[in-house]
Amino acid sequence: MSLFGALSSGVSGLTSQSSAMGAISDNITNVSTVGYKNTTVNFQSLVTKQTSSTFYSAGGVQSKPRQDTGVQGLLQASTSSTDLAISGSGFFVVNEAAEPTVDDQFLYTRSGSFFMDNEGFLRNTSGFYLQGWPTTAGGVVKPANTALTIANQNIVSTDYLSTVNLNRVGGTASSTSTIGIGANLPSNDTTGTEHKTDVQFFDSLGNANTMSVVYTRSARENEWSMNIDTPAGTAVITLEDGTATSPKVYSSVGQLEFNKLDSTGAARLPADGATVIISGVTYEFDSDASAPTNAVTFSSTDSLSTVVAALVAKVKATDNEFANYGDSTPVTTNNRISVSAGSSTTILFKDEGTEAIVVDPTGLLDSTGERVTTQDSSFTVKKQDLAYTETAQFKFTAVPADTTSMIINGYTYTFTTASALDPTGADQNIYRSGTVAQTLADLQDAIEATDPAFSLAGSGVDLRKSAGATDNVLVLRTLSTGTYDVNFANISATPLTTITEPDGTAFAASTQAVDTAAALQFSSDGLPKAINVAKLEITKFANGAADMDDSSAGVKKVTMDFGTLTEANGMTQFGASFTPVFINQNGSRFGTFAGVTVSADGLVTALFDNGETRPIYKLPMATFVNVNGLESRTGNTWNATEQSGDYTLRVADNGPAGQTVQGTLEASTVDIGEEFTDMIVVQRAYSASAKIISTADQMLEELMRVKR
Repeated sequence: MSLFGALSSGVSGLTSQSSAMGAISDNITNVSTVGYKNTTVNFQSLVTKQTSSTFYSAGGVQSKPRQDTGVQGLLQASTSSTDLAISGSGFFVVNEAAEPTVDDQFLYTRSGSFFMDNEGFLRNTSGFYLQGWPTTAGGVVKPANTALTIANQNIVSTDYLSTVNLNRVGGTASSTSTIGIGANLPSNDTTGTEHKTDVQFFDSLGNANTMSVVYTRSARENEWSMNIDTPAGTAVITLEDGTATSPKVYSSVGQLEFNKLDSTGAARLPADGATVIISGVTYEFDSDASAPTNAVTFSSTDSLSTVVAALVAKVKATDNEFANYGDSTPVTTNNRISVSAGSSTTILFKDEGTEAIVVDPTGLLDSTGERVTTQDSSFTVKKQDLAYTETAQFKFTAVPADTTSMIINGYTYTFTTASALDPTGADQNIYRSGTVAQTLADLQDAIEATDPAFSLAGSGVDLRKSAGATDNVLVLRTLSTGTYDVNFANISATPLTTITEPDGTAFAASTQAVDTAAALQFSSDGLPKAINVAKLEITKFANGAADMDDSSAGVKKVTMDFGTLTEANGMTQFGASFTPVFINQNGSRFGTFAGVTVSADGLVTALFDNGETRPIYKLPMATFVNVNGLESRTGNTWNATEQSGDYTLRVADNGPAGQTVQGTLEASTVDIGEEFTDMIVVQRAYSASAKIISTADQMLEELMRVKR
């Protein structure tokens, strides 16, 4: 029994050393395999139970191979942007199919030699496809199954994971959301001097648009107004201040562009009977001399610019809200409607604190039924806030009661039936009451006769019509000397209804300051003291782009950045010439996919040739309690076993999960010098085991001779 036991022990030695040699051969042949973990073979004794204290029964040896899965390999640089390595613990999640089904198994690997196949999927050299969590454009993980609404980031399933596919990354365009401008405005410029900055911005479709920011020196020292005409192909541009809850309208400009051409390249003229509705009044284009009221008459030989000018003239002649006003020569030009200085075929609408202007151009068609203007739907030009108007307008809905008074710029004007105005007498501050128009005419005379600030007729006070055929609006201009108050609390028991804004809106208080807040106001050191333009709203893009208006259907308004108050990091006013310093704007035109970057936390971001980026996937890291308990599979992959424990999906670079390193591969953990040393030991051990067998055989042969 002992001799046969010795033979069996020798055979177990041969078997175990053969196993060790097999592991060494695998290690050596995989010395260049990415992410390969070397296998070590340990041995354990096989002891036969001893039945005698004087007689030994041979047992043997058994090999115990173990792959050191948790050992980190060296990270080596790669030239491919899709090569990935893990620095630390964890595994990439892969699948054997590009579009996994329930029959396809999810596996785990550290072999990150991924490349894009002919369908755009990322797979490694072993043929396994990289899995990731899809993300929104903001980098937030979302379910791969669009029927689900909540992403579960600890379930390996096609409901939450999908194969990373770079071929499905479409092009991108980004609308402009911020424009930063820096320039020096000359401190020695005279009143009315203009400078401009031309700015390019991008709409939601990636189209490039241009606009000009015009700065005009105000009559007051260190103050500049600002104007931006509506960009071509849009309907309305509105500038707002930085009021947090309800921004005030600094200015709002709309336009009608008569710029459509027919097949011959000729301008399209409105057809006989074409209409446009402006602030509720319908204007009809008519070539008949006996045209109806509000008709814009023209002939077929008139140029388009002549027709446009005729429409502006008709609106001014028909609607008092747009008419010129004042009793001085020349009269005050009402710029609520005008022909653009840059194009004789474009009409501009700009409110001056009167009321919102609604324009409906849907009836502007030519004789073939084609549109003659770029703007093809109704649009609204917003009412300018009183804080930014050049004038303050007070509409009198009735004649003030007898003996009531009004205080303007510190002077009291009493309404009375006792005496007519006598500018040369002691009663120069008293005027009679009659009709609203006559009362306001006398009030105007009294102001100009009493207050030195209004001493020149028409220099600071005017009258205009808001409704009907007589003057009923007192217009007071901002003075270059500073702000002043208008107090009408004593006019009647309900002053806020007796005197209103031109559109009937009640004043918030019976004392109103008349003062135009400048867009840009500088202190004596040339640094900005106040900036009253903070947001830009653009609506009705003719190319189909979304409105920039913060609505749910649109995109964000554009934030205007002119620098920081009291700092020279934007607009300044020094004694030099006009000097543009910088123009910064975000947004971009359409761009195509150009590559990817992968951050340390596994966020896969698509790069586009227009400079834009967009997150598309996030790579999970699978961790296990006992990584050496994983079962090795073909292709340098592993699957979970009872010994390894269940997986836990983690965000890379978080907790025990390692970092994702782009452009890097994890080298094999095989030390070839150690393997050759182990090979020598195994060879000698194998020879020794073989010698056991040959020696036992000789002893058996001697035993057989005894029988003979």
